[in-house]
Amino acid sequence: MTLTHQAVSATTAIVVTTIYEPQFLSDYLANLARFGGREGTTIYIIPDRKTPRSVSTAAAEAGRAGFQVRCPEASEQQEFLAHLGVPADFIPWNTDNRRNVGFLAALADGCDVLISIDDDNFCLADVDFVGDHREALHPGNGTLRNGDALTDGHGWFNPCALLRYERDARIFPRGFPYAARGTAVPRAAHATAPTLTQPVAINAGLWLGDPDVDAITRLAIGPRATAFEPPSVVLGPDVWMPIDSQNTALTRAAVTAYYYVRMQFPVRGLVLDRFGDIFSGYFVQKCAKHLGQAVRVGTPVADHRRSPHDLIQDLYHELAGVALLEDFAPWIREERLEGTTYRDAYASLAEHIEAGAGRFVGHFWDEGGRDFLRATSRNMRTWLDALRQVT
Repeated sequence: MTLTHQAVSATTAIVVTTIYEPQFLSDYLANLARFGGREGTTIYIIPDRKTPRSVSTAAAEAGRAGFQVRCPEASEQQEFLAHLGVPADFIPWNTDNRRNVGFLAALADGCDVLISIDDDNFCLADVDFVGDHREALHPGNGTLRNGDALTDGHGWFNPCALLRYERDARIFPRGFPYAARGTAVPRAAHATAPTLTQPVAINAGLWLGDPDVDAITRLAIGPRATAFEPPSVVLGPDVWMPIDSQNTALTRAAVTAYYYVRMQFPVRGLVLDRFGDIFSGYFVQKCAKHLGQAVRVGTPVADHRRSPHDLIQDLYHELAGVALLEDFAPWIREERLEGTTYRDAYASLAEHIEAGAGRFVGHFWDEGGRDFLRATSRNMRTWLDALRQVT
């Protein structure tokens, strides 16, 4: 098996990286079989150096059962990246950044929709996981999907307001700026609209069980989500929210601006981590809005059975990201990009980030924050170079 330009019949890619036992896989296979997605979907499981052999064994068994599951060994991943001309250290081992290998492989294989999941996201048995994501991205005729709502205005939308919790509390997702939490668009402000003039490029599915909140919220509240409260919402052109890599679907074009941002940068004595998907979500959202495309949030909902975590260690790794986003999120909203494609818009964003890095000053920016932005800009350009070989 090789990862290099292997044509497959699938049009939907599900991408995940894992270092745990493949408990999630059987649920997705059963869902694909139940809803007729077996032939049209490929699952890309990207192992790391700590991934148990049981993962590749489970992938091989799924293949023998008629499913399309790709689980490339470390050497295959390296050969694939070398074929693309990617520097050997561009996608570091033993990090969640490895999912970039899956993104590139899925694009090389010709997927038209990519769904990013975490290995502790489980699809619900009675929900057409792939079908719901695809329908959300392809509503047809410029109209809202039946039952969806459109929120407009200018500001921030809190997707966690669409969930019901065991205990009543105001819950916000990881990556939501703290300064904007008091002014978030309230759930009551949603208004159903008859038409949608912007095509949906990104569909952010939500999570039951353990919602994707930051370590501060987990330590202080420990929310448990028990139900989704419809309708799903399409964000207006000037409404923003964080986008993660858990249960998130994108069109093929949008994936080109969805490089999973590299982490583990030193920032004022901390290590910036656990926010790579949040930065990548803001980047692709910026490009989508620039191109007149939209973000939808809501269904399909996944069951988040969170893997074991040390919350104090998570807090240490997240704190720098929380601090940097307080300045960066308002900045990226106001930047004006150039270009008429996702590639061009993403290249423009990389230039803006490099040029704008020097304007950020303060406690966290002076000791590593600006260096992180400049390095990220370089990595974005390397990503674009790799894309030229696969799309």
